[in-house]
Amino acid sequence: MQARLPLMLGVVTTLGTALVNDDVVGRWAGETFAAGTMTSLTLELFPNGTYARRISSATEFGWTREGDLLLIAPAVSRVDQQVSYGKAAAVQMKVSKEELVLSSGGHSITMKRVTWPVEGALLLGRWEGQSDLNEGVTQDFTADGRLIVTVTVSKEAGRYSVADNEIRFEEQIPIPGKKNSKFRMERGKMILYFAPQLPPIELARILPDSTGR
Repeated sequence: MQARLPLMLGVVTTLGTALVNDDVVGRWAGETFAAGTMTSLTLELFPNGTYARRISSATEFGWTREGDLLLIAPAVSRVDQQVSYGKAAAVQMKVSKEELVLSSGGHSITMKRVTWPVEGALLLGRWEGQSDLNEGVTQDFTADGRLIVTVTVSKEAGRYSVADNEIRFEEQIPIPGKKNSKFRMERGKMILYFAPQLPPIELARILPDSTGR
């Protein structure tokens, strides 16, 4: 049986020993940029005290094709929409309308096409696959010579509670463990300090009616 207590920061529901603040219940998403990589976070906090979290990183490259070689160079800076790229590396490539195979240094990855093929420019579009570490990988080749590589860094689920402007996560999948993240609410958004090596990330609520279970 649930007991509801009015608090200054919103309504809190008691579920066993877990406290769930109704202000934070929902689906949240945001991104932060550091060291040339965009890190995206999707966090779902359910009313029953469980959560699901997905973290992915996106890195930009410039690309050109020379026969069966793909030359890619990492973006190192951006000034007034002008991007500067670092030293290019060569990757062996095999591409068809349905499949892209990239090989370098004894490692390879096979990607499947997601978008419709472009005649005469088969590389263009979105490809999906899995890395050697079993991480989901998405590669977007654009017509202006950019390659956006997005990697799923982690996916986890478990239980959570809220107290003293802190969310306490009790991870159950894939590896049991506990971690705490400071947060604050600001103009309807959640400012979450979820990793010490990264700046705080601003999360916006997504479709409140899609968060039920």
